Amino acid sequence: MYPRLFLGLVAGLLVGGAQAANRPAGYVTICVEGKTCSVSTTTKVAFGRADKFFYRDLTGSFVCNEATFGGRTAGGNNECSVPSSNTSSSASSSKASSAASSSVASSVASSVASSAASSVASSVASSSSSRASSVASSSVASSSVASSASSSAASSSTSSTTAQCTAYDAPKYSPDLNYDIKTDTTNASVDPSKFKVYLGCDASLVAGYKTSGRFAFIWGKNRNPSITDADIDRVLKNLNEDSAYIRDTMGWPVDKLQRDGYFSNVYLFGSGLCTDNAANTEKGGWQSGINGYPMVLLSYYPVVTASERGGITHEYIHAIMASFGNKAAWFNEGGNTWLQMNMEAGRTGTYGVGFLDAAPFLAPHMPIENYSGWLQDGTFGGPNAEGVDLQSNGKQVATWREYLGGNQYNSVFSHFISLYLSKGSNAWIWKNGPYNHIVRSLSSGLGDAQTKQLITEYRARQAMVDFGPWTNAFKVPINDNWGRTIVSEKTDGGLLKDTSYKLTFYSATTQSGTTLIPATETLPGWTGANQIPLKVSGNKVRVNFQPLGNNMRFQLAYRAADGSAVYSKPVDSGEACLDLTKTPKNGVVVGIATNLDYVYNGEATRKQKSDYRVHLLEGVTGTAPLYDKHYQ
Repeated sequence: MYPRLFLGLVAGLLVGGAQAANRPAGYVTICVEGKTCSVSTTTKVAFGRADKFFYRDLTGSFVCNEATFGGRTAGGNNECSVPSSNTSSSASSSKASSAASSSVASSVASSVASSAASSVASSVASSSSSRASSVASSSVASSSVASSASSSAASSSTSSTTAQCTAYDAPKYSPDLNYDIKTDTTNASVDPSKFKVYLGCDASLVAGYKTSGRFAFIWGKNRNPSITDADIDRVLKNLNEDSAYIRDTMGWPVDKLQRDGYFSNVYLFGSGLCTDNAANTEKGGWQSGINGYPMVLLSYYPVVTASERGGITHEYIHAIMASFGNKAAWFNEGGNTWLQMNMEAGRTGTYGVGFLDAAPFLAPHMPIENYSGWLQDGTFGGPNAEGVDLQSNGKQVATWREYLGGNQYNSVFSHFISLYLSKGSNAWIWKNGPYNHIVRSLSSGLGDAQTKQLITEYRARQAMVDFGPWTNAFKVPINDNWGRTIVSEKTDGGLLKDTSYKLTFYSATTQSGTTLIPATETLPGWTGANQIPLKVSGNKVRVNFQPLGNNMRFQLAYRAADGSAVYSKPVDSGEACLDLTKTPKNGVVVGIATNLDYVYNGEATRKQKSDYRVHLLEGVTGTAPLYDKHYQ
């Protein structure tokens, strides 16, 4: 069985669009049901979900539950939220998870993929998080290097040519890997009128099944009695509608069962089938597999809960993707949510993203291909959750941090390549990608130089939240989690280490003379980046970038007063320069130091971080506040 986080996660996926929300408009979640929250002044607190709320005026600590508010909204975890203007005086208790991390933790599977080959099958229980530590210091050079390099930063402004300092547009990619998925001929040979039922299990274990359209719902003799035939009909109807759009409008191929002439299967988890030994009261939903066929495995809960439609469709998308063959575990999630968001945008015109899509923005030092985020020991989860699993006395020990532990569900890189590499680049990865690690797959088509250009451009546009029609949608979860203090997320097995970190785009530095020295805690991992906010004056910014490791690049960028994003020419080392022809909003320019290592080579890569120095030459008066939103 392939355990996956069931989308109670994706049921609330499209937070940027006109979807049911777990907090009122203008509110921000401070804790989830059953946790203790605190507000420092009398505040109108909302309790509920799916646009249905109970309100109380509260002060001090309180339990986020039905007893406090006099009622609750059925169908899932409720949340306690306060007006965003109150968030500076509102906080969850030191160990309370946010709605995001709590829903991640509660639906966690208990095992982690042990190898790339099994990554589709096993997801880490925790879609969880990571942790700050001194691992960084073991891989960085001494800060004394900064002083020895200062003399190299003394060139005058006349050394910067006009071409070096003018605003820069990243060149187009050639080839651009624009694969038209609609040219796939898989669907042409599929005849639904001839579909047969593939039971998969011994017939003696099957109590019944229903077929509709292209899907079959199969249950055993221990079917939960709360499931009605109408519930099953609704699940099948929704799957047929959503899969038809993915297939007929978006052009994606069908799953392997349909290719071989069978209905796509949905098995009832806990009903006594050969798929599992669970009780019929257990909850959850997964994309699993049976005899080499990807399929959907649902407990009774999503079947009887109409609001779980998005989650069920998410799991069927996994079945489609799994039929392409194995890809990196993190991309099975991020690539899946990207496709589902585009399905909703195409059908409704609404651009909405998920609550976990802020994770890579708020911790950009994390690698692109990263499962379970920035771990508690300061390293990063690998593409297939390497370094995440830790067992003690048969129990899972938490190695991750809350919220960032769900990083693999973010769709940000998939949206980026769709916008700036090519519309068909995500499909190219699934159809033609030769490697388990997708950035390396992209390099097989783009070449080394263009792959490094791609990573550089991604990190710069990420710093400015420059994502075309998705820009405002991304700002919703970013703003919801901005400045939030995250801690280590607990499991029954305990913590690897206690951590605390306040989320922001920006990396802390210390200044020694005219040299900025980055904090070792948040140095960038492979394909990660640091963003340093610089307070500027005058009409030109010049700095000297000194990498202390290989494969780094630096770029300047800012949001102008007119709202446009302005970028400098990237440099591998030496002087970066940008004319401030347009006035920077709030007088801030951001320096982006990016690690360009993109080939994952095991533990050495997973633990590696890249140090550097930035020497201030002209137009910079110091660093700007780390918790101001310079991307706005």
